[in-house]
Amino acid sequence: MSEAPILLGLVPAAESGLWALLAVVVGIVAGRLLTSRVGGLLDSGAFCAEGQSPISTGGGQRRWIEVAAAATAVGLWWWEVHRLGLGPGTEAGAASGGILLTRCAAHAVLFTLLAAATWIDIRHRVIPDAVTVPGVIGGLVVLYVLPDVLLPIGYELPRSFAPPLLTADVLGWYGGLRSQAPPSWMGGAPNLPGLLVPSTIFAVWWYVCTAPFLEPAGTSSEPPRIEPRNGILILGLAGIAAAWWCGGERFLGLQSSLVGLAVSAGLVWSIREGASRALGREAMGLGDVTLMAMVGAWIGWQASVLAFFMAAFIGLAHGLTQLVRHRESELPYGPSLCLASAAVIIGWQPLWRRVGGQFSEPLELAVVIGVVVVLTAATLFVWQRFRR
Repeated sequence: MSEAPILLGLVPAAESGLWALLAVVVGIVAGRLLTSRVGGLLDSGAFCAEGQSPISTGGGQRRWIEVAAAATAVGLWWWEVHRLGLGPGTEAGAASGGILLTRCAAHAVLFTLLAAATWIDIRHRVIPDAVTVPGVIGGLVVLYVLPDVLLPIGYELPRSFAPPLLTADVLGWYGGLRSQAPPSWMGGAPNLPGLLVPSTIFAVWWYVCTAPFLEPAGTSSEPPRIEPRNGILILGLAGIAAAWWCGGERFLGLQSSLVGLAVSAGLVWSIREGASRALGREAMGLGDVTLMAMVGAWIGWQASVLAFFMAAFIGLAHGLTQLVRHRESELPYGPSLCLASAAVIIGWQPLWRRVGGQFSEPLELAVVIGVVVVLTAATLFVWQRFRR
């Protein structure tokens, strides 16, 4: 079958060019937001350490960033929609063109957030909440409203009169969102664990990755002051409760986002704690934890685990290069996590085909991840003693 219906029934040729033009416009807008908001904060020194002077982002540099953003938007659209890059033709062909375009737009938003986090981390060795907190909230909202933004997989639909039919689905936290049934105790109302588990995940993320609920006032005579940011906690818990009460497929999408947040952030936090204890100092900033929480909220826990392990190899290659060229032994890890996350999304089809079976036994996978965390801490401990 030819690729004449480029957008799966949406259009062939002329309208395909219109969508490409729209992708250019979206990329330019994203680049302008990135350079005006993030670039303005960089110029003002908002993320500078004490005694560090801000790094100016001139007009020429900003124009190059906008051009790069537009080119990335076009490339992402071409790969995900035009070339069906996220799944085999049989899987993508079962999805409507609208779903493909929506998923592509969501990934463009995520890539913009990853670009902002990378830019700031390279320049100032920090990943600010101004990027990750809106990113997490955006991921939760998008996956509740549009569960089809989750990464696509295929499943075999049994037929009594013919061989099984390969049909499209998306990857939820327990498997295929529609092709597999979630545990009954994690369903919507009246299953109480289905409310308590997502609410606990959100509350823990809020407590660890944002400001405390009550902050002391400037003087002892003033009462404790509730920060406006604490509306995130109240509205978030209320939204989760409402989604639990309504139930349905959208609630499963929200659960997948929250489980992805918990697993990805918890994995990085475990590595951070183990490495810091082994080295006797902070080995990884909390910004890397908040960054992976954002990634997990958009793409789920399975893809986030793949991104984390891929980032280890990217970070190793980057570290060795910098060590040889500049004798620099401490590098920001955020850019490696961002690049690995983008690579997992773009290369999702071959990656999932090769390793998807490993995720069918989550308990065994958890044991393997635990062993990796322990071995990483032990290796760093031995290395630290050897250097001394």
